[in-house]
Amino acid sequence: MRGTTAVLALAALVGVAGCDDEIGPWPWDSTPVTVSVYSLAREELHGLPAAVDFREVQAIRVDLPGASGTWDVALSEVDGEFVLLPAGAISGIGLRPGIAVIEDQPFEDVVRAPRDTAAYAWTEPVPVRTDVVYVVRADRRLTFGCVYYGKAEVVTADRDAGRVDLRIVQNPICNDRFLVPPDER
Repeated sequence: MRGTTAVLALAALVGVAGCDDEIGPWPWDSTPVTVSVYSLAREELHGLPAAVDFREVQAIRVDLPGASGTWDVALSEVDGEFVLLPAGAISGIGLRPGIAVIEDQPFEDVVRAPRDTAAYAWTEPVPVRTDVVYVVRADRRLTFGCVYYGKAEVVTADRDAGRVDLRIVQNPICNDRFLVPPDER
């Protein structure tokens, strides 16, 4: 019994210590990663990556078993226009990532995610635009209360191909709203 208590206490300490650590064990830089996603609304594109996992900064196929817990934002279309869907916009997925739209700032100048949760779309489609920066609040409730933030901008929106290319920078530090590494602040 004593050993079990010690193991549980150590596990809790590790989860708490790594969560708000500004220095953190996760070194990162601001080099953007480009990810391509394809519209969920087009049947001929099913089987291609249609969503983005902002924690790992990778495109995800949403039609794979178990994929519902691994992505934050998906690409779809409403009235013939591309939209980004936070995972909560798709019925039956109990995740809470949000998307905020930052206008009138270049990608490089967006250095901190909005604190106000009202700035984020949680269940509504967000139009895809090339003149804004998207800040994603990835909150999957699977990581001891950790929230992760990233920023993205549309590089290419190819309507004929049903594809959008996004440049993404993701902060690997739990609950840190900065979108640039500590040495660039």
